[in-house]
Amino acid sequence: IEELSLGSTGGLGDRLSALPDDILHSILLRLPSTPAAARTCVLSRRWRGIWAQLPEIRFPFPSNPAAVGPALAASAAGPALRLLHVACRDDTGANAWLRTAASRLIAGGELYFYKRTPGEEKGQAEALSWQCRNFELPCFETAAKVWLRLGFVDLELPPTGVFARLTELRLEHVNLERGFQLGDMVSSPRCPALRELCIARAWGVVSLCIISQTLERLELDILHGLEELTVVAPMLRALNVHACFAWRKPVAAIYASRLEVLWWSDAFDPSFVLFGEVENLQQLTTFDIHVYGRFDYALLQDYVMLLQHFPTVSCLDLKLNYQRDLSQYEYLMGIITKLPNIKILSLWLHTKGHAIGPSVFHLLSKCPGIRELKLTLLDNLQVDTPCTSVCACGQQQNWSTSYTLDVLDEVEIRNFRGLEHDFAFVDMLFGVSTAIKKMTITLHHLASPSEELCSLGNLGTCFEINYNTSEVSYAPPDSLFPKTPDDCCE
Repeated sequence: IEELSLGSTGGLGDRLSALPDDILHSILLRLPSTPAAARTCVLSRRWRGIWAQLPEIRFPFPSNPAAVGPALAASAAGPALRLLHVACRDDTGANAWLRTAASRLIAGGELYFYKRTPGEEKGQAEALSWQCRNFELPCFETAAKVWLRLGFVDLELPPTGVFARLTELRLEHVNLERGFQLGDMVSSPRCPALRELCIARAWGVVSLCIISQTLERLELDILHGLEELTVVAPMLRALNVHACFAWRKPVAAIYASRLEVLWWSDAFDPSFVLFGEVENLQQLTTFDIHVYGRFDYALLQDYVMLLQHFPTVSCLDLKLNYQRDLSQYEYLMGIITKLPNIKILSLWLHTKGHAIGPSVFHLLSKCPGIRELKLTLLDNLQVDTPCTSVCACGQQQNWSTSYTLDVLDEVEIRNFRGLEHDFAFVDMLFGVSTAIKKMTITLHHLASPSEELCSLGNLGTCFEINYNTSEVSYAPPDSLFPKTPDDCCE
């Protein structure tokens, strides 16, 4: 830009003024924020006010929300907005500029408002006490995507109006004053194009009934106080229900004939939870299954009933947690006596340094038709130190196997720690299945390569060893939604 501002004789000339508007717009849209774009007015007379003609307004974290309203006012004479993205610690003036944005967004426009309060970083209870004002959700008639994360303030839903073009809605950290209106608002009569819906960390929804002809993905994450759930969605392909019913018996009816992916990590009882016409389930995911614990663990029987409810799924995805000190706990995996007929078993194990053999081989004994095994170890080797040789984790009878897996032909182990009982597990796995054609092992980023790795496997097995460069975290397949507004705007 500085070079363009110099005349051919070396004197200062306003050569930027000759650039077409579309080039100037393209340059400014590459800047990280609207305030940065506005500051370019000092470069040339031609640039003054150009930022107000942009179709996008961005205030990345941590921005001053009080500046959003003036920015919208300054751009009122410009084109309709295709994007408004605000991330801040406060919500000053937000009610007013949200209403303005609702009328300014083009058909298919996107709005992301992310508010992180001080209390959110310290805990939900403090966050709730920090809230200071109510929010009114406008009816976004033209927006395609709306994402609001409001720091646990009270949110009033619009009683009327049609979100005619809305395809994706995410409401996070909200207290719904009239939660009974939520189902009506997101159902087809008022959201005729909605395909993806996420309600996360919300209060005020006791009963939720969604009837949608277009909904394809639904995520309900920690709806405090939910007692009853009804979903009628013939196009629904993915459903995630996490910690909504707490320790209560859930009452739910899900009618979704095309459901392929189910994440259910909540209370479950088939006497009160109905899955109507679900005949094509491809993936079942649940997590926080305790390998060791106490038999009065509240959700233990619920997990067992869930795993027995669906006779056949293509992929079973489980996250298993271990206690650090096993001396005060009992081995719980024996209560799992039946699993669906599956082709792929994907296990995420936070073992805290314990042996994986007993729990994994117990599950494998219930999967005679398994063709692919995926293991991901989530241990932090700096914290989760290996257990002793006399630890209870290596004493379970399931460590000795008496069955064969005739069709298991592919195994992947990620974050391999290289511990003695890890090598013992791999050796025994080859003993259980002589059909393994390919094994891929990715070493933990803190693990040291070992010559013992080269001696693993059978003749005819394709053996591949990789090395991690960073820590692996829990991220099961087919994640329903990105986790931050910035993920959406990249």
